Amino acid sequence: MRIVLLSVLTLITTCRFDSTTSDTAIARVNDQYLYKSDVVASLGDKIASADSASIVQNYINTWAKEQLLLDKAVFNLTPTKQKDLETLIRRYRNDLYIKTYQEEWLKARVDTLVTNPEINAYFKENKQNFKLHQDLLRGRYIKLPSSNFNKPSVSKALRRFNAEDRTYLDSISLQFNNSFLNDTIWLRPQTFFGSINLLTPESYERFLKSNRFFELEDSLDLYLVFIEELRRRNEMAPISHVRSTLKQIILNKRKLDMLRQFDRGFLDEAVKENIFETYE
Repeated sequence: MRIVLLSVLTLITTCRFDSTTSDTAIARVNDQYLYKSDVVASLGDKIASADSASIVQNYINTWAKEQLLLDKAVFNLTPTKQKDLETLIRRYRNDLYIKTYQEEWLKARVDTLVTNPEINAYFKENKQNFKLHQDLLRGRYIKLPSSNFNKPSVSKALRRFNAEDRTYLDSISLQFNNSFLNDTIWLRPQTFFGSINLLTPESYERFLKSNRFFELEDSLDLYLVFIEELRRRNEMAPISHVRSTLKQIILNKRKLDMLRQFDRGFLDEAVKENIFETYE
């Protein structure tokens, strides 16, 4: 048996399977057979690897364990339990087919374009559902060497931050030790201040309460920090922060509406074509 199995493994791992020839059984558990084509279909290109014989052997062993366990389970479970499991299997199979078909049906019919006016209108009507669970802020900072002679002009540009200021800061950015100037992104304070080593959560909370612009300095570095906007926990979320969520909600609502139409039309069509009928 060992010699036969090794011969089969060699055949599988050294030859390309030809579907026009008769298939070969390579293992058996009771009345269940594993065929060469099953192994080739499952392992594909792995059969051509250096350790292909080991891979095939592991596949056969895994298949055998599964079949043995299944046989043992069927033998030991009561007929009632088996009947319950078969009911669950049929239900899962039906649900899987139906869900897959509905998804394909929706793909061809649901408009996935969600416009800004739609998003804004939905947000306006449902603001109460979009309160923040944590503080958020938009801000920017620049980390300079403490001896930087451009500090007054950099500080002014960071606070005002118009188009001319952004161009100026970009032109001298090589002087910065670090910077974050994308103030359109809403971040948690912990994330924003995380790279400013001079601040602890307690200290940056104090700064947020009293200042929009502040400076922090140690023996080597100077941080210039400007908080553009702050939203506190339980305040309304910025629409830009929840835009992707709003878009997904609108798309899901469209899908649900289409599925309701699908269900109604499906039954009506079946009755009309005499495929479905009920009896008194």
